[in-house]
Amino acid sequence: MGEGAVNLDVSLAHPALRHLIALFPVLALIAALLWMRRRRQAVAALGDPALVHRLAPTLSRLPRRRVALLTLAALLLGVAAAGPTWGREPVAAPRAADLVLVLDASNSMLVEDVRPNRLELERKLAREFLRRVEGSRVAIVVFAGAGYVVAPLTRDYDALDAYLEALSPEMVPQGGSSLSNAVRQGGALLFGAPGERPRGALVVMTDGDALEETRDIELAATLLARAGVPLHIVGIGTRAGGPVPDVDPQTGRRVGFKRDLDGSIARSALGEPLLQSMAEVTRGSYRPIGAGSAQELAGAVNTIRPGGPDWTQVRPGNRYEWFLGAALVLLALDSVLEAGILRRRKEEVWG
Repeated sequence: MGEGAVNLDVSLAHPALRHLIALFPVLALIAALLWMRRRRQAVAALGDPALVHRLAPTLSRLPRRRVALLTLAALLLGVAAAGPTWGREPVAAPRAADLVLVLDASNSMLVEDVRPNRLELERKLAREFLRRVEGSRVAIVVFAGAGYVVAPLTRDYDALDAYLEALSPEMVPQGGSSLSNAVRQGGALLFGAPGERPRGALVVMTDGDALEETRDIELAATLLARAGVPLHIVGIGTRAGGPVPDVDPQTGRRVGFKRDLDGSIARSALGEPLLQSMAEVTRGSYRPIGAGSAQELAGAVNTIRPGGPDWTQVRPGNRYEWFLGAALVLLALDSVLEAGILRRRKEEVWG
């Protein structure tokens, strides 16, 4: 399509209300039938129906024109309630903090000490978190033996969701767990122009089972603290931990468990003290994963005030007002026509 073409993709802003499109006209017709029934009963109570009809024809029937107008108005109100959308329109939105999701894709995230496993809970939490921080630019850094930037800062949440869908140990070719490297790369994404302090936060989701020197992780956290970047961390797993599955990358099936150098089954447990220390150093927050983790995380990062101008978001245009306006016009037309009919009847009767 050309640059000036109109996008005629029609959808509903509130699809859960689509039933109102049929319900409102049906209710209008039922109301008209009930009105006609009560009028017939009133006419019968007054006397001979034929005589009453000659003297006051509006008492005994409801004009088809009026039924049609009211039913069509009800239909338009139902469409307006569902929010028909088409085309694109710019919407001003306040600038929100830039966020970097640092996600653990190491083999230990396949441990099943939480159900179904740590990786699936991480994926679910990340998706729920993204739904709560609309307006922020978000980047994704995935790590195992090294950190990799898989998505730069963006507001394309559909693309971010695609990366979350693909999250697995196979995304990172280097085995292990280098949290310090991932934190450094995530912090670098938040720096803008030279001399400008970053305005954002790192959101880390990991089991904290780091296979590196603790001092390297502490140094990475200290550098973030000096730059004023908080770490908001979610620990995924249990203190008791569990064996690390050995998964066939071709089939995705577990073929046993990983082994340590001495031949014993490798185990992984939640490294909570290390994660708590990192959050404290950067004046961030730590929480174990739970039912309200995404909401708490969103609340924590939403307190960051980045400043700067608002940004313009392009969204499908909600055209409900067109249908609401048309419904109001029909109702007004019905009132005008009805008033005219009553005035003419009055003139006929009284001359």
